[in-house]
Amino acid sequence: MIRAIGIRVRETDPAVKYGLIVFILSRIFLTLWAALVLGLRPLPQEEDELLRPYLGEPILAEGPASLLLGPWQRFDTQHYLRISRLGYAAEEDSVFPPLYPALVRGLGYVFQGILPVGERHLLAGIIISNLAFLGTLILLFRITEEEFDRPSAKRAVVYLAIFPTAFFLTAAYTESLFIFFALASIWFARRKRFWLAGLFGLLAPLTRLTGWILVVPLAYEYMRSRRFKWRQIKPDILALFLPLVSLSGFLYWRSIMDLPGLTEIYEKYWYQTTAIPGLDLLTAIGKMISGQAAFTLFFDFIVVIVLLFMTILAYRKLDPTYGLYSTTLLLFMLLPASPQKPLFSFSRYALAFFPMFMVFGLVGKNPWINRLILYPSIGLYLYFSGQFFMWGWVA
Repeated sequence: MIRAIGIRVRETDPAVKYGLIVFILSRIFLTLWAALVLGLRPLPQEEDELLRPYLGEPILAEGPASLLLGPWQRFDTQHYLRISRLGYAAEEDSVFPPLYPALVRGLGYVFQGILPVGERHLLAGIIISNLAFLGTLILLFRITEEEFDRPSAKRAVVYLAIFPTAFFLTAAYTESLFIFFALASIWFARRKRFWLAGLFGLLAPLTRLTGWILVVPLAYEYMRSRRFKWRQIKPDILALFLPLVSLSGFLYWRSIMDLPGLTEIYEKYWYQTTAIPGLDLLTAIGKMISGQAAFTLFFDFIVVIVLLFMTILAYRKLDPTYGLYSTTLLLFMLLPASPQKPLFSFSRYALAFFPMFMVFGLVGKNPWINRLILYPSIGLYLYFSGQFFMWGWVA
């Protein structure tokens, strides 16, 4: 994947070597951990579409598939698999952009005749996510090393890989693919290769709707390359708007398919409305004070506070491009409000804030800060991933 976007790769490249080590260790550990968790706490064999919504996908509970694929048949993955199989037959699925399910369906054809449809699509999704995860580790190492130094880059990669919800990066979710596109877009913008930056920016909203925010850091990089002089603007400025083009194209497609608006779908199926950024924080505080909050809400709240602080630090420690990316992303993610589920999945969405891990990589040179990041992250990573494998809601 790294070669495919025009970045030179050598087997002795520290970014590739270190990224591969972290990736392989992560994959081996999660496979063994999932087997241990489900061995100690086997799931019930009967279906329960309320507690374990497989959404019509076959339950992989026997043979090698039960060990390698079964633990990843969880939550949003089932929606992506259903889209890859049936398209947008279920209107609640229409909030998910089409790129990831399309890639799953396309790669799934490779295994046609070898595996049943349920297995081949899930395997395809995991392969795509894992390749994107590896690419993300390599790019994050490169970018952090350029900003700071190699030790900081190594720490940033490790901190991302052991973040409490980082197991989503290897699941059949869109997180790793989205982060890879965002990193690649900014990587090329920093090198004044704006058409390539725009191309990866175009792919980001087709993976997650939040990808449109790349317009802001790309615009800053472009105007800086023109010394903020309007007369120096050239036709390549059009590349900056490609994220908005793909988002608009998806929204237009939904309208001609006569699908309900996104606001209506989110309110009906996902219990979310659009509100003033930060309103969900007040709802979360109210639930925590009243004793109605689950542990995940406490963690989501802490993650938001950390993101606010790290976004400020991004302006102080990094180039403004990264601060603008984090600010715009955070404001957009704070727009949804839900009385039932405030800060919904925030700890998972936090993975996209790669500047946070870059700053962590820098400040982690202090041994005490390094321990403060590592130890809680590892403990929560074990807990949340174990909950996920047991069909417990995490993010």
